[in-house]
Amino acid sequence: MDAAQPGHYWKTPFIWEPGRPEAPLRGALRFEVAGDDWLRSAIGTVMSSSLDASDRYTVPAIGELAAVQELFDLVPHYFERPSTWWRMAVDGANRAVGFVLPATFKAEQRWKDGKPQGTIVYMGVLPEFRGRGYGLELVHEATRVFTQANCWRIFCDTGSDNWPMVKAFRQAGYLERSPWQRPLA
Repeated sequence: MDAAQPGHYWKTPFIWEPGRPEAPLRGALRFEVAGDDWLRSAIGTVMSSSLDASDRYTVPAIGELAAVQELFDLVPHYFERPSTWWRMAVDGANRAVGFVLPATFKAEQRWKDGKPQGTIVYMGVLPEFRGRGYGLELVHEATRVFTQANCWRIFCDTGSDNWPMVKAFRQAGYLERSPWQRPLA
């Protein structure tokens, strides 16, 4: 991959459509509806230690709390999220280890035959639990949410240098598309 133009970073898009491998029933984690207070704290922790270039730019520029608020403010403009969709991942020792924020696009051009297109607005594994394959389980959980909601397609992307996320999407059976550049701000 070439160097990104100034003020940009590389994103790798992934697509899942019906007919792709289905998410396994369950892994090592269980999922519970996550409250916004817990999510705000967890998202801030993940953003502050993220491999994603966007987070590495935004958190130092505006601060952790403002970065989290920016994410929460963005959601109602572009996405629908039923209250039970945003999930906290809990391990066998009853510890919250991460979260996944599935949503559907509001824009009609993202819908097909009356069916929504899903996306993962944000997800993350808390730093002390990384390296255990939990990112893959978060992708599987979001995929289950979307298939139950009858989404015609799932579109997600991640920073191209965020290798754990790239690997999780690949392992979950998502089709990888050509990377593209996105502005940092």
